[in-house]
Amino acid sequence: MELSDYLPILIYFAGGLAVAGAIFSLSKVVKSKPNPAKILPYESGILPGAPTRQRFSIDFYLTAMLFIVFDIELAFLYPIAVTLRDDGVLGLVVLLVFVFTVVEALVYIWKKGALEWR
Repeated sequence: MELSDYLPILIYFAGGLAVAGAIFSLSKVVKSKPNPAKILPYESGILPGAPTRQRFSIDFYLTAMLFIVFDIELAFLYPIAVTLRDDGVLGLVVLLVFVFTVVEALVYIWKKGALEWR
């Protein structure tokens, strides 16, 4: 490999730095002055009546984490199922162990009451 082979990458990197520098410089030159209407929290056309920092129940976070964990575990089922025909009996055993582990975790979480919304 010669040094000239890396010239397009160097040009692309230099162009990216030039664009980032131009945007940063323009943001310093063209400053907007905040007024009270611009810094108000605004959602769906309704002005806030309650404090914007309110606490959520831990159940909300626990349910969200469990959803993400099980969603990611189910995403692993697709690649296993696609390669199942090529892997044969060993692939089937791996799939069954994985599904058993996921179901076992779900039963454990269910028995602990983590899915109950209090």
